[in-house]
Amino acid sequence: MSLLRLAARPAARLRLVAAPLSTGVRHLSFKPIYVAESTVKGARDGRLTTKTGNLDLKLDLPKEFGTKGGPGTNPEELLGGAYAACFGGALAAAARELKIKLPADTTITSFVSVGPKQPKGFQLAVELRVANTGLEGEQFEKAIDVAHQICPFSHALKNIEVKTVKA
Repeated sequence: MSLLRLAARPAARLRLVAAPLSTGVRHLSFKPIYVAESTVKGARDGRLTTKTGNLDLKLDLPKEFGTKGGPGTNPEELLGGAYAACFGGALAAAARELKIKLPADTTITSFVSVGPKQPKGFQLAVELRVANTGLEGEQFEKAIDVAHQICPFSHALKNIEVKTVKA
């Protein structure tokens, strides 16, 4: 079964059990197999924790926002790391689908940019740099295309500029 068809029904294929919905998650167009719960108190100068206790992070505004900065992380770093990890998994799945060997040390580096949006607000852009794939030309492009079709972060971020390049 192709990974693209598998994505349409992962719980059955992967023998996963649908996650119980928390009271805050309603009206989804799909049946979740996992629900992550994160809480932030204090916005960009606060603290992020997860229900599992696996994350407890200090958040700080970067210096580029006109602050003195701080030791904490920020939403852009978190998004970049999460997207890179998810896209790396999707690329590995795409390689399996295409019957291509992908080295274990394939590396995804993300660059998340934030800037002004006219007439008001801010916008994001992402560049994913993919290194150590051993893939060239059309084979690389096909694997990247299939990975974007699989990756839930690529689906979620389809309304922002996402560029994927070979590093």
